Amino acid sequence: MPMWRIDVRYFALIAACVIIPATIFRTQGSDISSEDPSEVSEMIERQVESEVIKHVRALQLNGKQVYPPVKSIPASIRKRILVTGGAGFVGSHLVDRLMSQGHQVFVMDNFFTGSQANIVHWMGHPNFQLIMHDVTEPLRMEVDQIYHLACPASPPHYQYNPIKTI
Repeated sequence: MPMWRIDVRYFALIAACVIIPATIFRTQGSDISSEDPSEVSEMIERQVESEVIKHVRALQLNGKQVYPPVKSIPASIRKRILVTGGAGFVGSHLVDRLMSQGHQVFVMDNFFTGSQANIVHWMGHPNFQLIMHDVTEPLRMEVDQIYHLACPASPPHYQYNPIKTI
């Protein structure tokens, strides 16, 4: 029996992440052509995240939020896990795996390169908590494991702010 059972509602979320950006480009492409490319990118990212959040909130069953499947494990073996950079590409996939295994996951991200759209499907889940925080600043919390994945992963991102990359 496969660990991931993808039902129609979860598939709709994945499709929304692909279809919504294309819709924004089609409907607003002419309005943003004269703006600075970095501003355009930020504006589109904000709109995409907003639309994805709206669609995820619409994915409800009898007034209850629908989440990907999560294994139920006893509290005695459930770990409290911190994932820094958990909204990035690699971090969000690790978060998906840890959540599906039934652990309590804390995602810490400053969204310098990560995106809320990568983890929005876990928002509101009792085993998930998002902490908007910069890893360069101290944070005190009690956890069993830490996965440190907070780092701009592409040259344009880490060249933009080299001091924070160190």
